[in-house]
Amino acid sequence: MALTERQKTILNTVTERYIVSGAPVPSKELAGPAGLNVSSSTVRSEFALLEERGYLTHPHTSAGRIPTDLGYREFVDHLMSGAVNRSRIHPSHYPDILDTLLTEELAGEIDTALHQATDAMSKATNLLALALAPRVSGARLCHVELLALHPTQLMYVFIVSTGGVMKGVIDWPGAVDPGLVEWARTYLNETLNDHTLTARLIRRALENPELSPREGDFLRALAPALENLVDEQSQEELFVGGASRLLVEPNLQDVSSLRDLLSLLEERFLLLRVLRAALDAGTVVVRIGSEHQATALQPFSLVAASYGLPQRRLGTVSLVGPTRMDYETAIATVRETAQRLSELVGSRYE
Repeated sequence: MALTERQKTILNTVTERYIVSGAPVPSKELAGPAGLNVSSSTVRSEFALLEERGYLTHPHTSAGRIPTDLGYREFVDHLMSGAVNRSRIHPSHYPDILDTLLTEELAGEIDTALHQATDAMSKATNLLALALAPRVSGARLCHVELLALHPTQLMYVFIVSTGGVMKGVIDWPGAVDPGLVEWARTYLNETLNDHTLTARLIRRALENPELSPREGDFLRALAPALENLVDEQSQEELFVGGASRLLVEPNLQDVSSLRDLLSLLEERFLLLRVLRAALDAGTVVVRIGSEHQATALQPFSLVAASYGLPQRRLGTVSLVGPTRMDYETAIATVRETAQRLSELVGSRYE
């Protein structure tokens, strides 16, 4: 059931005020002429309905409410539609510091420019800044070997053109079919050999519509190893700025799993996967709390935008922080940074 206009106004107002103050918003703040010009009982009634439908919650027994992940999603969608009055959230949404740091021409080398961009984004927002660099070249897959070690264990070996060897063992849910093992080895070598390793290449091989259901299920069990292979070859693509700022960010004082986010920086393949998803989207992407698949990211929100050429997206920039972040500033920051980087790479890749 769609929200009424009054419910949307109440939800967005609660979210705006909670983002600024960090305190649950009571009904009396929204009632009367100084608020939404409705009675306190009306606001309380709407609070109850919004809470029942999962948009609001109350952390204590007090009447104050705070947004849930679903409430933030409604607010962000409203914000992205341009319907939110910018002056009501923060006095300055397009931070001067970003203009100061990015006004001068970005460095000619892409790596240096990405270091500069992540530093500027983090300073502008006090959030963790991430950037995915363009893939101008990369390792090629030379050989795939699959071997059934035991009835329920499969060993894989990937050899890449840089001389790297990645191997591991997968515990199979049932008995490993030797015929499928031989088929998968042949299929993957024929499909992937001598190609530059990319997530798109792997996805195309795994999602081939000509595969039978048994073949598709078998390859899907290998998907994490193949995706990890791509990520292992891409570790130098990820640039990080502002990790130290997260430790002193006031909005994070009530996030008990901050250490999970910092630990996530060591699990670079998870972050790379999230950023590649934003790259495929081609627009500003916002992921909030429980919308993340990675458990360590679920206490946080991510705002990302892709940069590159009109006909080809080359990389992404993003900000990660608490779900109670200033979304408008974050969206404006990644959008502006992506535009600056697009101008830079446009002169180098065309």
